Amino acid sequence: MMWFTTLATAMMAMVVGVIGCAPSATEGGFSNPAPGARVYAIEDAVRYNRRDQIPQIVECLCSDDEFVRYLAIGGLQRMTGQDLGYQFDDPDALRFVAYKRWQQWTIDQKLAPPEQAYASTIYPPARPRPQW
Repeated sequence: MMWFTTLATAMMAMVVGVIGCAPSATEGGFSNPAPGARVYAIEDAVRYNRRDQIPQIVECLCSDDEFVRYLAIGGLQRMTGQDLGYQFDDPDALRFVAYKRWQQWTIDQKLAPPEQAYASTIYPPARPRPQW
């Protein structure tokens, strides 16, 4: 019975240690691959109208996470008054075309210089996508 108590105590310490070391969902912003961090970053940028972060929000339009895409286009609509034909639940090919329109829009608005625009951490995605 003593070994069981010792084992249970050791396992509890490991669980507490793992939970205590988990990064916050609010840390890392757009550069954090976790959807929760990107959601927080989008909400923060929209709440404080941080137009300089519009290119990062545009990058979120390519997320594999549907909720991130939903918040990204909603945030862009609130900040710019436009959707440029992007629908978060469209098939990949249609979303990609609208994403390219958003890319060009940010370059035209001088929010992203062409030579530095879209060094994406999202695109190309980790999983293969169909050729456009």
